[in-house]
Amino acid sequence: MTEIVVLGGGYTGVWAARTVSRAIRAGLLEGVRVTLVSATPEHSFHGWTAEVITGHVRPEHARVPLTQLLPGVRLVHGRVSAVDVGARTVSVATASGTTQVGYDQLVVGVGSFDATERVPGLAEHGWSLKDPDGLAALRTHLGTLAAGETVLVAGAGFTGLEAATAIAQRHPRLRVKLAHPGTRPLPMLRPRFDRVADYAVAQARSAGVEFLPDSRLAEVSPDGGWLDPHGPIATRTVISTIGQTPVALPGLVDQGLDGGGRLITDLFLRVAPRIWAGGDVAAVPQPGGEGACPANALWAIHHGTHIGANLVRHLLGWRLRPFRFPGLGHGAGFGVGRGAAELYGVQLTGWAAWLARWLFFHWYMPSRRIGVRTAAEWLLGPVSDGRVAAWQPSRSLQVMSSE
Repeated sequence: MTEIVVLGGGYTGVWAARTVSRAIRAGLLEGVRVTLVSATPEHSFHGWTAEVITGHVRPEHARVPLTQLLPGVRLVHGRVSAVDVGARTVSVATASGTTQVGYDQLVVGVGSFDATERVPGLAEHGWSLKDPDGLAALRTHLGTLAAGETVLVAGAGFTGLEAATAIAQRHPRLRVKLAHPGTRPLPMLRPRFDRVADYAVAQARSAGVEFLPDSRLAEVSPDGGWLDPHGPIATRTVISTIGQTPVALPGLVDQGLDGGGRLITDLFLRVAPRIWAGGDVAAVPQPGGEGACPANALWAIHHGTHIGANLVRHLLGWRLRPFRFPGLGHGAGFGVGRGAAELYGVQLTGWAAWLARWLFFHWYMPSRRIGVRTAAEWLLGPVSDGRVAAWQPSRSLQVMSSE
């Protein structure tokens, strides 16, 4: 029996395990078993972060049980504590104790976590957008805040801009402030895609978001956040979108890491013989020789699919194929009909960008059943307290329609 062990129930892990499992069920592979190790029993889809905040998507629809996604795959619920490359085993801490899982081929897709270590107090007093449970708790927390209270969002990439805008639209009674260290938001788009970036900033401003440029989040306490060099911001709600830190697994860190702590792979997504990696934890060479692939969901999905396909080819004795996905671009939503996107170098704003993103996210949702339910909820309107409510134009839509 050839044992393929996949670490992580995120995008890379799910798509790698699914690809190999489908080959097994199709009869292409015999004597092969796929085992996926995940700290959670569900796969989380992060694309709808802003829509969960605004109520267009239910928090539970951002999660899918792994048992539904991966029929025929053996699931081990536990947290990986170490990898022994020599013995080809993985140590997994489960509810019943530590167990050893042996492998012939290992796929590392353990992802990343919020970089809370960069800011003192952030882990204890800040809010995360990465975890669906935390996102649902944040949505509940925002509903308890009194009129005039401040919500501080740190980081002006697309995630921070989307989140700040969504909160301002959903809770116009609150003051939403967006702090970022640079002079202009969305620096990754500038100057080539200034039109997209400026449109996104305009949507945030029209929703009521206040920008705090040249401000770095330096510390978080129960009373608020400290911004260098400006000083304290009194708030009970500090949301961090300042970046991610790759998960480091003992036993693998000596395989070779880049400057960001990611496992270095070759063009075929191999770290070493019998070890493959993709997603946030891996530095995969970007086709075209432009450094490593960006750390986002779409790249992780394609990493996982490619690893799975190359594993099948390897087991069949076929030649491996290099990773050639060119990427699509960037995109974000700022309310129904108000999107901002750069796709293959083409700048889109308004309805064109919003529809492209809406269709794209539904296409890549791992569960078609939940994808259909999510699409239906969009037609019915935002949800509130577990019920579907009549949709009302956001503040940004009301402002823009009056111009």
